[in-house]
Amino acid sequence: MKKILLITNLLVAFLYNAQVGINTTTPVNMLDINGDLNVRKELRTGGTNTVKGSAGAAGTIFHNNSSLTVNDWKDIKVADGLTSMSLYSMNTLEDKTGVSFSGNNGSTLPYGEGSSITNSWAVLTGTSSTFSITNATNKVTFNFQTTAQKTAGGSESASFACGIFVDDKLRAVRTDIVLGAAGTNKIFNLNATLTNLPPKNNYTVKAACIKRSINTNTLGIGKAVDGTYLNADMSKSVLTLSVLQPY
Repeated sequence: MKKILLITNLLVAFLYNAQVGINTTTPVNMLDINGDLNVRKELRTGGTNTVKGSAGAAGTIFHNNSSLTVNDWKDIKVADGLTSMSLYSMNTLEDKTGVSFSGNNGSTLPYGEGSSITNSWAVLTGTSSTFSITNATNKVTFNFQTTAQKTAGGSESASFACGIFVDDKLRAVRTDIVLGAAGTNKIFNLNATLTNLPPKNNYTVKAACIKRSINTNTLGIGKAVDGTYLNADMSKSVLTLSVLQPY
């Protein structure tokens, strides 16, 4: 009896006011619900007096379409090879300050994954940021690009390494060498992917570089040490970080 009375009251309110409010005395639409909505069956959109609206197909999402009078459903397209993962977050960072090295006291020893960052590594401060993981299945990709330039020293070489540190632990590293006359420069790229990092808020990430053997040169990483050939805009460093998780 109570259910019948409630439905009757709602119908009367609807016919009288043309608007119905649930948990509100001032509805602003045909049906205004101030609270949670629990839908146990289909949610349909775009219907008319004679035709049912669309409930969408499997794999589609409800889309707030500002260009139409009603909302609609959209397909989700996931690129092949991502095992049904989608982009969770993306951030692009840049650094125009860079770092420079001189002196011949670097080390040419290899670097171990997971080793802690030390004072020998020079952080490119503009590349420092954070990211979060919410799903145990994930891929985190790092795309780092910078410019390396040497000064004098004739044809002497200058070698270096740059790495990606996550929570101050080395997770990816590449070595390279600049060889040529004063002002010689080259593009350095480091691309890496980490898989299934444990879920956590605010992982820290940074790119850092270290000298190996630079002889009598001065070596700039992400920094123009010879303005004849480069400037700050041309030599800047860029780090793009992407987090992918299951759709």
